[in-house]
Amino acid sequence: MKNVVNFASNARVNAALCSAAVLLTALGGNAYAADNAMAFEATVAAATAASSSVDQVTGLYRTLLGREPDTAGLAYWSGLVSDGLPLDSVRAGITSSQEYTNRTVAAATTSFYHLYVATTGSDSNPGTQARPFKTINKAASVAKANTTVHVAPGTYYGNVSTRLSGTSTGAIRFVSDTKWGAKIVGSGTEVMWLNNGSYVEINGFDISGPGRLGIQNMGSNTLVTNNRVHHITVSGGCTGSGGAGIVNANYTSSAGHIIGNVVHDIGKPGGCNGVQGIYSSNKGSKILNNIVYRASAYGIHLWHAATDSIIANNTVFANGSSGMGGGIVTGVGDKPGNIQLKNTMVVNNIVYKNPRQGISQYCYSGQNCIGSGNVTANNLVNGNGSAITLRAGSATGTVTADPKFVSYNPTGAGDYRLQSTSPAVNKGTKNYAPTVDILNVARPKGGAWDIGAYENY
Repeated sequence: MKNVVNFASNARVNAALCSAAVLLTALGGNAYAADNAMAFEATVAAATAASSSVDQVTGLYRTLLGREPDTAGLAYWSGLVSDGLPLDSVRAGITSSQEYTNRTVAAATTSFYHLYVATTGSDSNPGTQARPFKTINKAASVAKANTTVHVAPGTYYGNVSTRLSGTSTGAIRFVSDTKWGAKIVGSGTEVMWLNNGSYVEINGFDISGPGRLGIQNMGSNTLVTNNRVHHITVSGGCTGSGGAGIVNANYTSSAGHIIGNVVHDIGKPGGCNGVQGIYSSNKGSKILNNIVYRASAYGIHLWHAATDSIIANNTVFANGSSGMGGGIVTGVGDKPGNIQLKNTMVVNNIVYKNPRQGISQYCYSGQNCIGSGNVTANNLVNGNGSAITLRAGSATGTVTADPKFVSYNPTGAGDYRLQSTSPAVNKGTKNYAPTVDILNVARPKGGAWDIGAYENY
């Protein structure tokens, strides 16, 4: 679900890597996989010492995946090596697979240390399961790499600030033990949960409050997943500072992944042009499997330095108004400057009944902010004020029919899974798409990927 394949320019290498994704895809994954790959560098050298192509490929399978190669994979890769494909390209294909992601990320997600938080606890406690802390902030102040902070169900009043960083092999994870059971109710007009740490995961919380920002991430190599961020009421008024349900706000950071969240009622639709559902300002982020509705302006918005990103399999509806916002907009501008939007993929999204725009690219007047390598493909766009408006390139595989949700309600009271007769079923592309859906159902469940956050048939 959470790996990006960097394809070589050589046509044969490109084909090899594409095939590797088919041969080696497995369930699961984690956004820290690219960073965890370094843990296996020393053992890869032993594999490449084998004399024959079969032995070389077998060695890579053993050291990178911890198993013997399957017959099809061995025949495919060893044949390419015999024909002159560099062994490094085989390694790149394997390390880009979901199976490798699962293996390498296990160390990062299996924590060595555990801290506990409960509404019945005390910050003078040691933070054990028997004697938990009372606040997430206390746990965050003593957490270190390879720590999971377990937060029990209950309502936690006050803003959260997480400052410490994990490492590439040991993230700091903040986890609601029951999905949406730990409810963060913030205060004031700014940030309900501010994260300044890198290699940090925020997983499964319910977050609301009167500020302009639900979760503000300033770190790199982060994962915001499985949360419900809602009713961020922007009580301080519509200002130039803007706002968002979830935001990667530091344009010098990278890889702020936002996956599998439900984000809704962020400000009032049409109330503030600068208030978005999900807003990303940094490079190399993945925005996957989210459901976003009733944001003030755009459901999903890329800006500042948000190049080399993936927006895939989101369901985005009822955002903005006839005068502002829309479904999904990509572009770069303002600080840090001198950046073009490149290699950004907008695929497999359902963008439905947003009163103004569906999917668009945007630059300031007179600027050429859209570069090369961008892809807009296999999106379902229907019922918006406009469909797809691109400044460069063209969209492919667009579906323009009603998505046929199980039931649609613009307030969020509907069921946004797909009926079996939905035109979004089996109409997605596997390229850049997550391998599971918002409920961790494996993709594809049918003959091909479905469009949207749910893989149903």
